[in-house]
Amino acid sequence: MKLILNTSSSLYLAKIGLMPHLLKKFVFVTTDEIADEMNNGQLLGFKDARIIMQYITDARIQKSRAKKTDTVMHEFHLHRADASVIALAQEVNGFLATEDRQIEKICLITQTKVTNTAALLYHLWKHKEFSNEQTLLLLDLLTRNGYNKEICLKLKEKVIGGT
Repeated sequence: MKLILNTSSSLYLAKIGLMPHLLKKFVFVTTDEIADEMNNGQLLGFKDARIIMQYITDARIQKSRAKKTDTVMHEFHLHRADASVIALAQEVNGFLATEDRQIEKICLITQTKVTNTAALLYHLWKHKEFSNEQTLLLLDLLTRNGYNKEICLKLKEKVIGGT
């Protein structure tokens, strides 16, 4: 299964160390536009962007050009990078990982599969990649890194309840 990485999710996945675990279950793909954003972040000194760029350099994250980027960009009035990942997810029938609410809404409208960092962490927990304790610590780490506290609290309840 292909996981299309947007900037926001890529950074959170790098911040809390989920990339190696997800690589066991997904093929990572992103667009040139997202890679450019990561490179800019790396040049500004952001560690998480440097991690993503290393994955791209090592080809653990594949780069691909979406054919319908311009169409999505004009139809939904999006920036090129956002349109590129939506178009790519549609073209390769993959899951788009994003934290961007506008992109999530467009994915729902266009019936493009979409996920986010918290859902991916929950998926790893459900598949016994992490213990309850590890998952709770990772959710705390997500929150400390600015992730949506409400989402993390809901997932903590699920982990504690074993559901």
